[in-house]
Amino acid sequence: MLSCNTQGMNEVDVNADLDGHLDSLLGVMRKEIEAYRELADAIEGEKGVLAKPSLESLNESNTRKETCILKIRILEELRTRVLGRIAAALGLDERNLHLQSLLPHAKAGLRQALRECQTELRSLLARINEENRRNRALLDASLSGVRTTRHFMENLIGSGSTYMGSGELNNGGLSGRIYSERG
Repeated sequence: MLSCNTQGMNEVDVNADLDGHLDSLLGVMRKEIEAYRELADAIEGEKGVLAKPSLESLNESNTRKETCILKIRILEELRTRVLGRIAAALGLDERNLHLQSLLPHAKAGLRQALRECQTELRSLLARINEENRRNRALLDASLSGVRTTRHFMENLIGSGSTYMGSGELNNGGLSGRIYSERG
Protein backbone atom coordinates (compact mmCIF):
# COMPACT_ATOMS: atom_id res chain seq x y z
CA MET A 1 0.00 0.00 0.00
CA LEU A 2 2.79 2.38 0.87
CA SER A 3 4.59 1.67 -2.41
CA CYS A 4 1.40 2.48 -4.36
CA ASN A 5 1.14 5.88 -2.70
CA THR A 6 4.83 6.56 -3.33
CA GLN A 7 4.43 5.59 -6.96
CA GLY A 8 1.47 7.93 -7.33
CA MET A 9 3.44 10.72 -5.70
CA ASN A 10 6.30 10.21 -8.18
CA GLU A 11 3.86 10.60 -11.06
CA VAL A 12 2.54 13.81 -9.51
CA ASP A 13 6.12 15.06 -9.04
CA VAL A 14 6.99 14.23 -12.66
CA ASN A 15 3.87 16.01 -13.92
CA ALA A 16 4.58 19.00 -11.69
CA ASP A 17 8.17 19.07 -12.95
CA LEU A 18 6.99 18.74 -16.55
CA ASP A 19 4.47 21.57 -16.11
CA GLY A 20 7.20 23.70 -14.56
CA HIS A 21 9.58 22.93 -17.41
CA LEU A 22 6.89 23.68 -20.00
CA ASP A 23 6.19 26.99 -18.22
CA SER A 24 9.93 27.71 -18.39
CA LEU A 25 9.92 26.89 -22.09
CA LEU A 26 7.03 29.28 -22.61
CA GLY A 27 8.92 32.02 -20.76
CA VAL A 28 12.02 31.48 -22.88
CA MET A 29 9.98 31.51 -26.08
CA ARG A 30 8.35 34.80 -25.06
CA LYS A 31 11.78 36.32 -24.46
CA GLU A 32 12.90 34.98 -27.83
CA ILE A 33 9.94 36.73 -29.43
CA GLU A 34 11.05 40.01 -27.85
CA ALA A 35 14.64 39.50 -29.04
CA TYR A 36 13.60 38.52 -32.58
CA ARG A 37 11.20 41.48 -32.74
CA GLU A 38 14.05 43.77 -31.71
CA LEU A 39 16.24 42.21 -34.42
CA ALA A 40 13.49 42.60 -37.02
CA ASP A 41 13.11 46.28 -36.09
CA ALA A 42 16.88 46.76 -36.30
CA ILE A 43 17.02 45.17 -39.75
CA GLU A 44 14.04 47.23 -40.90
CA GLY A 45 15.77 50.39 -39.66
CA GLU A 46 18.90 49.35 -41.50
CA LYS A 47 17.11 50.14 -44.76
CA GLY A 48 17.37 53.86 -43.97
CA VAL A 49 21.01 53.49 -43.00
CA LEU A 50 21.77 51.78 -46.31
CA ALA A 51 19.94 54.46 -48.27
CA LYS A 52 22.01 57.26 -46.64
CA PRO A 53 25.03 55.53 -45.17
CA SER A 54 27.60 57.01 -42.85
CA LEU A 55 30.29 55.16 -40.97
CA GLU A 56 28.74 56.08 -37.64
CA SER A 57 25.23 54.95 -38.59
CA LEU A 58 26.54 51.70 -40.10
CA ASN A 59 28.52 50.92 -36.94
CA GLU A 60 25.52 51.74 -34.76
CA SER A 61 23.26 49.52 -36.86
CA ASN A 62 25.74 46.65 -36.78
CA THR A 63 26.20 46.96 -33.02
CA ARG A 64 22.44 46.88 -32.49
CA LYS A 65 22.07 43.76 -34.63
CA GLU A 66 25.04 42.04 -32.97
CA THR A 67 23.52 42.73 -29.54
CA CYS A 68 20.21 41.22 -30.65
CA ILE A 69 21.93 38.18 -32.09
CA LEU A 70 23.88 37.66 -28.86
CA LYS A 71 20.63 37.80 -26.85
CA ILE A 72 19.06 35.29 -29.23
CA ARG A 73 22.02 32.89 -28.90
CA ILE A 74 21.84 33.06 -25.11
CA LEU A 75 18.11 32.38 -25.22
CA GLU A 76 18.63 29.47 -27.64
CA GLU A 77 21.10 27.91 -25.20
CA LEU A 78 18.61 28.38 -22.37
CA ARG A 79 15.83 26.85 -24.49
CA THR A 80 18.08 23.87 -25.28
CA ARG A 81 18.68 23.29 -21.55
CA VAL A 82 14.95 23.51 -20.79
CA LEU A 83 14.19 21.10 -23.63
CA GLY A 84 16.78 18.72 -22.18
CA ARG A 85 14.95 18.77 -18.85
CA ILE A 86 11.62 18.21 -20.58
CA ALA A 87 13.06 15.30 -22.58
CA ALA A 88 14.44 13.78 -19.39
CA ALA A 89 11.06 14.17 -17.63
CA LEU A 90 9.31 12.46 -20.55
CA GLY A 91 12.03 9.89 -21.19
CA LEU A 92 12.53 11.13 -24.76
CA ASP A 93 15.61 11.78 -26.87
CA GLU A 94 16.17 15.55 -26.85
CA ARG A 95 17.83 15.52 -30.29
CA ASN A 96 14.51 14.60 -31.91
CA LEU A 97 12.34 16.71 -29.64
CA HIS A 98 9.94 19.09 -31.39
CA LEU A 99 7.30 21.38 -29.97
CA GLN A 100 4.58 19.35 -31.70
CA SER A 101 5.65 16.27 -29.74
CA LEU A 102 5.51 18.23 -26.46
CA LEU A 103 2.10 19.79 -26.94
CA PRO A 104 0.07 16.67 -26.02
CA HIS A 105 1.81 16.67 -22.62
CA ALA A 106 0.91 20.30 -21.85
CA LYS A 107 -2.25 21.55 -20.17
CA ALA A 108 -4.78 23.17 -22.52
CA GLY A 109 -3.96 26.79 -21.69
CA LEU A 110 -0.23 26.19 -21.81
CA ARG A 111 -0.58 24.22 -25.04
CA GLN A 112 -2.37 27.16 -26.68
CA ALA A 113 0.21 29.67 -25.42
CA LEU A 114 3.07 27.52 -26.78
CA ARG A 115 1.36 27.29 -30.17
CA GLU A 116 0.85 31.06 -30.25
CA CYS A 117 4.53 31.62 -29.45
CA GLN A 118 5.55 29.20 -32.19
CA THR A 119 3.33 31.03 -34.70
CA GLU A 120 4.69 34.42 -33.63
CA LEU A 121 8.30 33.21 -33.90
CA ARG A 122 7.66 31.85 -37.39
CA SER A 123 6.10 35.14 -38.43
CA LEU A 124 9.05 37.13 -37.06
CA LEU A 125 11.57 34.87 -38.80
CA ALA A 126 9.72 35.32 -42.10
CA ARG A 127 9.75 39.10 -41.57
CA ILE A 128 13.49 39.04 -40.80
CA ASN A 129 14.21 36.97 -43.91
CA GLU A 130 12.19 39.35 -46.09
CA GLU A 131 13.87 42.46 -44.66
CA ASN A 132 17.29 40.83 -45.11
CA ARG A 133 16.41 40.05 -48.73
CA ARG A 134 15.40 43.69 -49.35
CA ASN A 135 18.52 45.04 -47.67
CA ARG A 136 20.67 42.67 -49.70
CA ALA A 137 19.09 44.02 -52.89
CA LEU A 138 19.94 47.57 -51.75
CA LEU A 139 23.51 46.53 -51.00
CA ASP A 140 23.85 44.74 -54.34
CA ALA A 141 22.62 47.83 -56.21
CA SER A 142 24.98 50.05 -54.23
CA LEU A 143 27.95 47.75 -54.86
CA SER A 144 27.12 47.65 -58.55
CA GLY A 145 27.22 51.44 -58.65
CA VAL A 146 30.54 51.50 -56.80
CA ARG A 147 32.03 48.93 -59.21
CA THR A 148 30.81 50.89 -62.23
CA THR A 149 32.29 54.11 -60.87
CA ARG A 150 35.57 52.38 -60.04
CA HIS A 151 35.76 50.87 -63.52
CA PHE A 152 35.06 54.27 -65.08
CA MET A 153 37.74 55.92 -62.94
CA GLU A 154 40.27 53.20 -63.78
CA ASN A 155 39.59 53.67 -67.50
CA LEU A 156 39.79 57.43 -67.19
CA ILE A 157 43.04 57.50 -65.22
CA GLY A 158 44.86 54.54 -66.69
CA SER A 159 43.38 53.95 -70.09
CA GLY A 160 46.32 51.81 -71.09
CA SER A 161 49.45 52.50 -73.04
CA THR A 162 49.47 54.84 -76.01
CA TYR A 163 51.57 52.53 -78.17
CA MET A 164 51.29 48.82 -78.79
CA GLY A 165 54.22 46.42 -78.59
CA SER A 166 54.76 46.79 -82.38
CA GLY A 167 55.23 50.55 -82.02
CA GLU A 168 51.92 51.38 -83.63
CA LEU A 169 49.49 53.76 -81.97
CA ASN A 170 47.01 51.98 -79.72
CA ASN A 171 43.65 53.38 -80.70
CA GLY A 172 41.54 50.88 -78.80
CA GLY A 173 40.23 49.27 -81.97
CA LEU A 174 38.91 52.52 -83.44
CA SER A 175 39.79 53.31 -87.03
CA GLY A 176 39.89 57.05 -86.59
CA ARG A 177 37.68 57.61 -89.62
CA ILE A 178 34.46 59.52 -89.42
CA TYR A 179 31.69 58.02 -91.42
CA SER A 180 28.51 59.87 -92.11
CA GLU A 181 25.69 58.73 -94.25
CA ARG A 182 22.93 60.95 -95.49
CA GLY A 183 19.85 59.46 -96.77
